Amino acid sequence: MFNKYITVCVAAVFPLGFVASAVAQSTTPVQPTEQQGDGGYSLKGSTLKAPGANAQQTTAAPYEISGSSISGATKVTEVILTTPVDANAAPFKTDSGLYLYPTAFAGFGYNSNVGASGTAIVGSSFYNVAPQLVAEIKNKGDRYTALVSANSTRYTSSVDDNYNKSEVGIAGDNYFTSRARAGWSIGQVNGTDPRSSNVRTTVDQWHSTNLNGRMIYGAPEASGRVEIDVGNQIKAYDNTGTDRLDLTLTSVAGRVFYRLGTRTLALAEVRNAQAKYASALSAASSNTERRYYAGLTWEASAATTGIIKVGRMTKDFSEGTTEAYGGGSWEATVRWLPLSYSAVDFQTAKTTGDSSGVGNYQVLTSNDIIWNHHWTRSVTSRISVGALTTDFAGTGRTDTATNYALTLDYSVLRWLKIGVDFATTDNTSTDPNAVYKRNITMFTLNASL
Repeated sequence: MFNKYITVCVAAVFPLGFVASAVAQSTTPVQPTEQQGDGGYSLKGSTLKAPGANAQQTTAAPYEISGSSISGATKVTEVILTTPVDANAAPFKTDSGLYLYPTAFAGFGYNSNVGASGTAIVGSSFYNVAPQLVAEIKNKGDRYTALVSANSTRYTSSVDDNYNKSEVGIAGDNYFTSRARAGWSIGQVNGTDPRSSNVRTTVDQWHSTNLNGRMIYGAPEASGRVEIDVGNQIKAYDNTGTDRLDLTLTSVAGRVFYRLGTRTLALAEVRNAQAKYASALSAASSNTERRYYAGLTWEASAATTGIIKVGRMTKDFSEGTTEAYGGGSWEATVRWLPLSYSAVDFQTAKTTGDSSGVGNYQVLTSNDIIWNHHWTRSVTSRISVGALTTDFAGTGRTDTATNYALTLDYSVLRWLKIGVDFATTDNTSTDPNAVYKRNITMFTLNASL
């Protein structure tokens, strides 16, 4: 145990010294469960649980439930809605058959523009800690998990941007027959909205209760498959004067897959999401969003795996005082494996989102390229380039945030990883007051059993 403590101390002091060992190519394959990036432009890199260094980003599409966005793998996955665990983690096993997976993340860095401002620029050092515990139990092919996690960030020169987040939840994946299976999850999240995500000058705290479900019928190699997703989120804000933001989100999605070949399926999908605001002051913002998609999903065709959906989306407001929206929509993720130890992900999407205080609603278009590479068995890198364009309906304002990020990670031991993250954002806008630049550097440490 003493040796482990010594190793942690050395890793914290010399995080860059190990990068020099990235000389020879490794044949370590890229794992299929590796994170492909969520378009949130946060500094998570290839770490286990690295949260965003500039507070969490606003969800681009607030009505997504687990499984109702980019989905459609051509075979049965081991995880439906239960919490995944790192493949390299060694669990603590109890006599009752319960597996415990504790992990911990720590980061220290510098944010050159905490409030994402073009005028009142405040730079600050920050530190972040994020412990997590996943409990897992399996019974006759079924899997059940419980999750407890926390996430705390402190800024030395901008205490108003400090935040605490936490999450607790339970979930189950049940396999009834070779054709029928289902997943469910229930939990509570305590989170915050950063100042840069809305027109308010404070960090808004909120809590939400979430219930999700997914039902799947169709054997892995069958000619067809049907999936149904349902979700409900009750979100309430805790700050004084934020009652108008409280809302209930109800979502349902249905997908049908038809096999075209050994590794390719056609799909059709319909999604419906209803946002109902609790306050009479926000009643005009209550809306129903629908998406209609057709597309293809394929697996291991040559060196690529992917899913492409193209269609139409609409957004109708309950009171009719806000002009409805209708237009093209798409979601696509393609992974290219030029080498067994290198993966390039191409991601693009066009969605809508509710107003953050500017305009009636938002139309968001994102494009990202992410390259994950294993230089040796211990050294990995992640390079990403992306752009997020936000049109604020009813204002004529358009923002485009161009993002670049680099992550280097070194596995000191199986249970210990250190790294360094660099990220930069350049936000241009038709509104001169919304133009800003931000650079973030963070040293990271991930530990597990």
